[in-house]
Amino acid sequence: MGRHALPAAPDGAAGTGPVERRAGAAVSVPQVDTAVEPRRPRGRRSAFGPAVARSTFVEHTKPARTVSMSAARPVASTAVAGAAVLSRSAVLRAERAADPKHIRRAANAKRAAILLAPALAVTSSLTLAVPANAATPSTDAHHGTTTSQHTQTYTVARDVEVPVVSTDGMTTTTTVVSYPTIVTKFGVSTQQAEDAISKVLSAGGDRATVVSTALQYMGDPYVEGGASHEGIDCSGLTMVAYAAVGIPLVHYVPTQDAAATTIPESEAQPGDLVVYDNEDHVGIFLGDGLVLQAPHPGAVVDIVPMYSAAHHFARVLPAGS
Repeated sequence: MGRHALPAAPDGAAGTGPVERRAGAAVSVPQVDTAVEPRRPRGRRSAFGPAVARSTFVEHTKPARTVSMSAARPVASTAVAGAAVLSRSAVLRAERAADPKHIRRAANAKRAAILLAPALAVTSSLTLAVPANAATPSTDAHHGTTTSQHTQTYTVARDVEVPVVSTDGMTTTTTVVSYPTIVTKFGVSTQQAEDAISKVLSAGGDRATVVSTALQYMGDPYVEGGASHEGIDCSGLTMVAYAAVGIPLVHYVPTQDAAATTIPESEAQPGDLVVYDNEDHVGIFLGDGLVLQAPHPGAVVDIVPMYSAAHHFARVLPAGS
């Protein structure tokens, strides 16, 4: 017998197809659905096996994990033109105020400042020691004041009268020369300065003129490049002193030394030049181991002992002067 198709199954018998009779028995033939099968929802596979998993969706029983966010830290703000503007410095101050370590550090710093303040005050009031060659000037009969300049002691004697003795072979005349100020330094007493000045002025001649001219600038301030009572330097003092006897000198130590003749110390006389070997300074020899000079900025024209630095003597005045 041939195959005969049976009518379609009712609505309640979905999934069955036409019935084929074979060998006297009815066999149901499954109907093939040509429509696209919808996608199976994804999920955890069942423990019953792959066959069941393909048709069964297992939901998660564990609730989803939740994460809580901490509340935002309050930030200090400053009002500018009615609007709130965040201030980084205010935030730092607030954090430091709440930080115990910062409070302890601030307290320790304050205590250290209180403890160190007396030591700093004592240190700032200390002065350097006076050089060994700057002995205290001896007390003499003249009224004067002792002061300190660049940690070097010196004495200022005022209204000093120096006797000048002159003779013409028949008559001896004593003249008193008054100086408003005589400045001595490094242990030279006023009496020593008077004696040296009296000797050179009593000898007379060009040397006396050179020394007396230079003494007129005693006590005037040192000014680099100066050659007047408003200010004068070392080579300016020798220049104006020798100009009084008609000898022009250039306002420069090396040139003055080059124009002079170097002589040994044993032949040096008052009025000769005393020059540093490095050509950095020059003074006028007074005799008795004393030098009249314009020393350095901040000082005044004074009388000091012979230089301890390397030096030599130079003669500008002609022989016999």
